[in-house]
Amino acid sequence: MLNLPDLFLFPAPQSVTAAEGTAAADAPVSERVDPADRGRKESFRLTVRGDGVDLVAHDEAGLFYGREALRQLRLGAPQRLPCGEIVDHPDLAVRGYMLDCSRDRVPSMAFLRDTLIPRLGRLRVNHLELYTEHTIRYAGHEPAWKDASPFTFEELGEIQRLCREHFIELVPCQNLFGHMERWLDLPAYHHLAEVDEGFESPWGWRPGTCSLAPVLPEAFELSADLIDQLCAASDATLFNIGCDETFDLGQGKSKEACEREGKAHVYLGYLKRLCARVSERGKTPIYFGDIVLNHPELIAELPPEGVLVNWNYESIKSFAPESERFQQAGVRFYVCPGTSSWCSLTGRGRNATDNQRDAAEAGIRFGAEGYLNTEWGDHGHWQTQAVSWVGLVFGSGVAWCLRTNGDTDALPRAISRVAADEEDPGLGAILWDLANAYESSDARWHNATWWFRFLHAPELPIAEEPLARLSTADTDAGEAALDAVLGRLGSVETRTEEAALLVREAAFSAALARWSCRRAGERLRGGDAGAGPAMRAELEGLAAEHRALWAIRSRPGGLEDSVRKLEKPLRVTGADAGAVRTSGNF
Repeated sequence: MLNLPDLFLFPAPQSVTAAEGTAAADAPVSERVDPADRGRKESFRLTVRGDGVDLVAHDEAGLFYGREALRQLRLGAPQRLPCGEIVDHPDLAVRGYMLDCSRDRVPSMAFLRDTLIPRLGRLRVNHLELYTEHTIRYAGHEPAWKDASPFTFEELGEIQRLCREHFIELVPCQNLFGHMERWLDLPAYHHLAEVDEGFESPWGWRPGTCSLAPVLPEAFELSADLIDQLCAASDATLFNIGCDETFDLGQGKSKEACEREGKAHVYLGYLKRLCARVSERGKTPIYFGDIVLNHPELIAELPPEGVLVNWNYESIKSFAPESERFQQAGVRFYVCPGTSSWCSLTGRGRNATDNQRDAAEAGIRFGAEGYLNTEWGDHGHWQTQAVSWVGLVFGSGVAWCLRTNGDTDALPRAISRVAADEEDPGLGAILWDLANAYESSDARWHNATWWFRFLHAPELPIAEEPLARLSTADTDAGEAALDAVLGRLGSVETRTEEAALLVREAAFSAALARWSCRRAGERLRGGDAGAGPAMRAELEGLAAEHRALWAIRSRPGGLEDSVRKLEKPLRVTGADAGAVRTSGNF
């Protein structure tokens, strides 16, 4: 007979205690809110006795999480529930998820309503940010959003209501300093840009624009207008103003001010003005901390009303040193890991879980106010939802209870249950293996897989990145790992429509990565830079599948930009005369 601790729950609770006896699965349930009994916010105690089930919680959110735990118990024991007690509470007060809705994918209302938001509630995520640059229908700014399938304010209100039903706070997230090129490249806003033609970035020269010019009053007026419109439509207590990666600051209109006052203080002055505007509208500003970390002298001068979001997406770097520094300085902060799905095609599973585990450890140890798990869409948002679930599920688990969710043994079953509504862990195991297929070789890149890098930059000679680190052994190993996943996907049995869609998405992701492996192998063996007829036909078919899958979960805005980037290898011609390499790849 099953004991209560033997039943699978995700997120796994803080403690489970077995008792003698069983109860009918449909036994009566008694519920009550009692903050005196359950002293921590969102906490609950679920007790199964022979004559029924007792659920007591600190608040309504605790009741919601307790009901979900009971639902999962009934999945595992549909006839008789083992007696015992579950006592649960979160490690971290804010457990967030940020979804990039600007590069290039904007989710459909159906996907948010029917798939994402209910599953975030099951994962006990209580904070959702839809990251936007130009994808909100702001009044008076049609040039910025007209082709982007933007969220209307009515839709944001509906999303907010849906989130509230699942005890999630929908937090406005609008970048207001850097990453404004979707506005600033347009004639109507170009005069507000820091630079006109291009700028030096950490990765070399970049054409176009990036940041607002902080010395221009009209630039702040634009930011203030967006703040005011979004605050008026939101009942959230927080507002994320972005302000990350202002690489061009000091290279254009603010050059003189940066030379006179210092770039750090020009940045800080604009950040403070934005924070003050948000505070005046009754919300707490939160902002990314990468610029501050490049100028540690700013820490003591940070606006006290704001919360710093410390992001890091690589497992080789720990959150601990910076978290300790923020704690000692009295700075309010979140830890911010990522799903490692973007710029990967298939995911970087081990990197994601190690990065997320470290973030939770540092956040708990050094008093972070929250944990924000991010999903970006750099360079076309090619990753499918099937790839994204791995990091989303694990990150949510460790944010709730690190001690019981910190290893990956239970992750395949958790992915199947949460993402696909399947009890069999088989699909989750395949998605986990797909996410780790990048480990088939030692060729690793910061924030990307090599097969993404090759597909993204197919025109480069083999003496340059990304091919410079690769050998034919790498491409062959990658192809074999992906073939193995595709073979398993071809025989997997599913019960639900969602599971079948995830299988289709995973097969597309693996096939796209496999195409990149085969093409890279051809290049390393001396083939033309341009793909031959068979490879071209295959990529055209994959692009068609990308379009079809996109339409199921996402809006049309951004699709053509994403496909144009995906089809770049079809526009590459000419031969590369580099030598063949068969070993020594890193």
